[in-house]
Amino acid sequence: MKLHQLQALVSAADHGSIRAAARALHLTQAALTKSLRQLEDGAGVPLIVRQSRGVSLTDAGQRLLLRARLVTRQIEMAREDMRSAQGDEAGQLSVALTPFLMLTVLGEGFRWFRKRYPKVQLRLMEGLVTRVLPALRDGSVDFAIVADSGDVPTRDFTVTHLQRQEQTLVVRADHPLLQGAPTAAQLSELEWVLPGPMAQTLDDSLLQMFARAGVSTPAQITRCDALAAMALIRQSDAICLMPWPLLGQPESRGLVSLGHSGLQAPPVDLLLLSRAEVPLTPAATYFARCLTDAMGHS
Repeated sequence: MKLHQLQALVSAADHGSIRAAARALHLTQAALTKSLRQLEDGAGVPLIVRQSRGVSLTDAGQRLLLRARLVTRQIEMAREDMRSAQGDEAGQLSVALTPFLMLTVLGEGFRWFRKRYPKVQLRLMEGLVTRVLPALRDGSVDFAIVADSGDVPTRDFTVTHLQRQEQTLVVRADHPLLQGAPTAAQLSELEWVLPGPMAQTLDDSLLQMFARAGVSTPAQITRCDALAAMALIRQSDAICLMPWPLLGQPESRGLVSLGHSGLQAPPVDLLLLSRAEVPLTPAATYFARCLTDAMGHS
């Protein structure tokens, strides 16, 4: 297998057609088709399914795609390192961040980063663990800062604990519960909105929160992204768990901490993840430092 063949596979998968893939690689369609055919011959199995509306990958093609993405990204990172050694600070950087950081410290960290690396093309994605781990494995994300879900496979990644963040129970500013001292039983009867991946059960820490209070878990739990959670809480009688600093952001207008209640909100731990065997580029290392420094200032 040769690099240009793997690049052809990645481009075909990303663009969904031979024409678009060839255009992206600045090749003729014939040249790209030849590379794919040679890759299939070398692999000994079909990798591409050609259809009237484009191309798709076979099961074998999907398996090889994971390796191909990693190989092509590592080659590009090596080239970026060499360009950096020669004083050229251009390149690409892909980072996944928990929504909490996107809404709090990202702006400050970004400003610091741009002063040092004005030419680096930056790509940011929302850093929920279920989305991040596959992207780290295939090299499409260089590093991630996520909320610890308790299921990160430490042998596959370098894991650095950054910060423990206290959380609070959040409701809309005119919520009826704010007029008294709500009990744990009253809170468990509400609908709960929780930012995070879709799941049928609560995280262990949340289960323990209700167990310590001696009440049953809520019957209605909605899982969604952070901005959706804020919108739902703002427009309903539901309740949500959020890190304290989010309440100071424009996106959380109209939301307040419930204050003292019969439930003690669990903290959330923030982790920095990267591939264990792959060193970060200088730009990635610096951006991670900018973000962690901004966290220290918040």
